[in-house]
Amino acid sequence: MVQRTVFPFAAIVGQDSVKQALLIAVVNPKAGGVLVAGEKGTAKSTLVRALAEITGKVQILELPLSATEDMVFGGLDLQQAVGCGERRFLPGILARAHHHVLYIDEINLLRREFVNALQEAVITGVHMVEREGISCRHEAVCSLIGTMNPEEGTLSPPIIDRFGLYAAVNRELDAPARAEIVRRILAYDRDPAGFRLQYAALTEGIRQQVAAARQLLPTIVIPETMVLLAAQMCAKAHSAGHRAELFLLEAARTIAALAGRDYLLPADMEAAACYVLPQRMRQEQEPPPPAPPEQAEGEQTQDQPQEQQQEPPPFEQPENQQPEDQSDSSAAEQPPGEGRDQEKVADIDTQFPFVRMELSLPQDRQERRGNGKRSLTRTDTKQGRYVRAGIPRGAVTDLAFDATLRAAAPHQRFRDKGNCCIAIERADLRQKIREKRIGNTFLFVVDASGSMGARERMRAVKGAVCAMLQDAYQQRDQVGLIAFRRQTAEVLLPVTRSVDLAQKCLRHLPTGGKTPLAEGLAAALAVLAARRKKEQDMQPVLVLVTDGRANTAADGGNGIDEALAIAAKIKKAGVHSVVIDTESDFVKLGLARTVARAMGSSYYSLGELSDKNIMHIVRNLP
Repeated sequence: MVQRTVFPFAAIVGQDSVKQALLIAVVNPKAGGVLVAGEKGTAKSTLVRALAEITGKVQILELPLSATEDMVFGGLDLQQAVGCGERRFLPGILARAHHHVLYIDEINLLRREFVNALQEAVITGVHMVEREGISCRHEAVCSLIGTMNPEEGTLSPPIIDRFGLYAAVNRELDAPARAEIVRRILAYDRDPAGFRLQYAALTEGIRQQVAAARQLLPTIVIPETMVLLAAQMCAKAHSAGHRAELFLLEAARTIAALAGRDYLLPADMEAAACYVLPQRMRQEQEPPPPAPPEQAEGEQTQDQPQEQQQEPPPFEQPENQQPEDQSDSSAAEQPPGEGRDQEKVADIDTQFPFVRMELSLPQDRQERRGNGKRSLTRTDTKQGRYVRAGIPRGAVTDLAFDATLRAAAPHQRFRDKGNCCIAIERADLRQKIREKRIGNTFLFVVDASGSMGARERMRAVKGAVCAMLQDAYQQRDQVGLIAFRRQTAEVLLPVTRSVDLAQKCLRHLPTGGKTPLAEGLAAALAVLAARRKKEQDMQPVLVLVTDGRANTAADGGNGIDEALAIAAKIKKAGVHSVVIDTESDFVKLGLARTVARAMGSSYYSLGELSDKNIMHIVRNLP
């Protein structure tokens, strides 16, 4: 058996703040764990895995991304149930991580329901399993460490907020330091054992520091002055809730313990704040404007109840509306044809009606994962409606007892039952087939060229896209945003669940320049191809909003021809799409409809979408 060696923690160059955050997490589980974020190749995983040799008896258990629900949370011991007719709980990785460290690499790629359940168990310290007739409660006191590359996907704010600490891994910019990193890696590759021996003394020193901090931690009492200081720091950061104060005090205690002190200093609080507050800082809310002097006592009593009856918007509404209106109106005063190359920012038409998106995509036998309310699909998780049973293609992960008993019943006369009432063999086992609804992925590709800025067309386009984003928000879809203008296309927002970010990007989207439609479609095709590598079962929908008047091409040729060529590739790739034609001139060229035909898309004009308030997205048209 080959013994796995790890790069020594003490030999990693730089990243001092990340090292300290990891030490805090392994010494004190009450600090809330740590989320380490950074670009690829910045030693995130190496740092965490190197902790294994300095944590003493505390183990680092790594949770693979392909782990099933049973592997993570535990479940019914099928072998015991089938062989002996006894229901017994089989512990999962979470139970084995009790009093240890649970590490998740690329946590942003793990299923969201897993992350939520893991964090809930870690915060409460217990986990309850209610499944298949078994009821089990086990302790789950552990530190959770997650690493992620933000370029590969983001985490929702509630998930980030449940991590006590946040540490960013930055790439080394100093040339001598980069050279030293390479030297140490080469030395480790040549002779791992000899290299580790060079840092054995430093490693032992860190190990003793961690062990001493664990013993010292319970003796550190939090004085009242530090509680007040924590409250002041969190209030100044406008952090929501009170998790920040609790994590801040626990992290400060741990820093003091790692320093060998049994008392807290303000410097400990300041050091802890660097890990606890950055991800929780909020902008100060502006005070409400004073009431106009004309609203005297009588008018105020009439207007006040109406304001209270208004329902809050599903997500943030546009800010600084007046300056945007001014920029838009000033642009509108320019003569036609002038200023098209100048950038201007149109307001969002908040009066655009709500648009409901209905998908009529072909249903297949593909098993998909995720949450949402949009599309009905088969799933291999234990969530969703049990619709039928089938013969398992591999190990049984979701046993259908009723179908298993029915399969075993005809053979009972010929089987040795032993002390059991019924004899079940492996060939009798049946797997549950479940269906559930999940969200879809909508990639909005918006034409932001100069022609879209004329006659407040962009204002209506933004209103239409925001109306569709509201529907995506309600159905828990993922959204992405690409804008094309001047000579190129830009991915303003990678695919994410944050509809708020999409709306903010859209609000500040300027218009101006030429119409590189082919660039926009090519960028969309590239984004979806990269996304499909991560989620092979994804069913994306491309929403193209344009007038189709492409007037520039990357190869210097005809912009329309190039756009139609890319559109044909999108159709060939099987991407479902819809085109919203924004052309409103007296003389219509119908180019957007031509592009829609090339992509096999559903087609709507902006006016038609506003009138019908519903958009049917069907399978690719021939």
